[in-house]
Amino acid sequence: MTVRPAGLAGTRGQAREKTRDAVLQAALRLFSEHGYLGVRVEDIAREAGVSRATFYKHFAEREEILAMLLARLLGGEDAEAAPRAEGQAAGDLASRVQAQARAIVDRMVEQEELARFVYSLPVRHEALLTSQQLPKPSAFGHIDRLLDDAEAAGELRDAIPPSVIRIQVHAAIETALREWAAGQAADPHERLRQHLDVVLHGAVAPAG
Repeated sequence: MTVRPAGLAGTRGQAREKTRDAVLQAALRLFSEHGYLGVRVEDIAREAGVSRATFYKHFAEREEILAMLLARLLGGEDAEAAPRAEGQAAGDLASRVQAQARAIVDRMVEQEELARFVYSLPVRHEALLTSQQLPKPSAFGHIDRLLDDAEAAGELRDAIPPSVIRIQVHAAIETALREWAAGQAADPHERLRQHLDVVLHGAVAPAG
C-alpha cells in the first residue's frame, strides 16, 4: 500500500488554486487591454505562464473564465457575507435601498479593473452565470431580501408587483455601473443616486 505524505492533498489543492488564480488574473489583464474577443486561450496560457494543456485542466473554455470573473465580482465567492452599508437597517425603505445599493457599488469599485471590464461587456450576467452552472451572485441577493422584507411589512405599493420593483432597482445599479465603465459618468455613486431617485420617487415634478 502506498502511503502519501501528510498534507500532500492540501498542498496539491493549494497549487491548483494558485494556478487557477494566475490564469484568471492573466485573462483579466488581457481582456482589459485587448477586449474579450481579441484574446485567445493560447494568449491567456502564455500570459499566465502555463501550457495550453494546463489551461484545459482548469477551464473547459474561455467562456468559463468570463463567468468565473463575473462571479468573483458579483459575489459568488462569499454569498453569505453582507455588503457593508452604514445604517442600512435604519430609515425609510428608500434610504435602506439606497444604502444597500451604495454598498454594492463600493464593492465593485474596490475591484476597479474587473468591474470596468465586466460592465463594458454586452452580456446578460444572469444568463452567463446560469450557462456555466455557477452559484447565483450574492450582490443583488441582499437587495432582494431587503425588498422581500419590505413587502412583508407593507412598505411597497400594492399596485406594483414586487418583481417589477426588484427588476428596476437591479437595473438602476447595473446601468449606473455600465455608464461609469463606459466613461459616461465620472462618479458611479452620483449616477446611482440619480437612477434610484427615478425608480423610488419618480421623474415627474409635483404639480403647482
